[in-house]
Amino acid sequence: MNDTEIRIFESARVLFNEWGYTSMTLRQIAKDVGIEVQSIYNYTSSKQALVEKLVRTGTAELHSSVVDAIASAEPAPTARLRAAMQAHVLHYLSSASVVVFFRDSLVHFDSDTRSSLLLLLKEYEQLFKDILREGIATGAFRELDVTPTTYAILGMGDSVTNWWRAGGRLGAPELSELYGELAVQMVSCTPADAGLRVPPTPTPALYPESKENDSA
Repeated sequence: MNDTEIRIFESARVLFNEWGYTSMTLRQIAKDVGIEVQSIYNYTSSKQALVEKLVRTGTAELHSSVVDAIASAEPAPTARLRAAMQAHVLHYLSSASVVVFFRDSLVHFDSDTRSSLLLLLKEYEQLFKDILREGIATGAFRELDVTPTTYAILGMGDSVTNWWRAGGRLGAPELSELYGELAVQMVSCTPADAGLRVPPTPTPALYPESKENDSA
């Protein structure tokens, strides 16, 4: 991407997070970047295409970062979950293509695009589900319902963008380490759990339209 395209996508990310999909306009983006509104169509065919590309780019970056972190971690499920969560938080605090708005934006896409993007999201969630299932199987983690627990862990990580600011008491690395430990503490098996392994009660899917892609 050239400099103008980079600034367009960064502006779209910021304005989307501030105004949401329906309120953000290509005119706002053009004004923010300092180009004529008609010129923006040299870089995107529509607002949906612009946001879709930003989502795909951000999701690919996030997925790659977490896969690398898991591969570099010790093989124990606790170490892998900690590393995955740290990479997840660092991405949200450091990447120019964060996709914190991804879930809320899906309703605005056409059905084919929505299904395709949901598949990307499910593939990313699967990284955490696999770690949780391994931890349960080895006794490192409590018996728990994997799918909603994954949503809880990822939602906790996503939330850092709501309040964290650079230059505060906690830097991005320190905060990512803290959230990595919190994720492990959420699911780790304690001595009191040893005799309380009760199968979890199934919970309704949060994304019914993507049920066919959910391997939980």
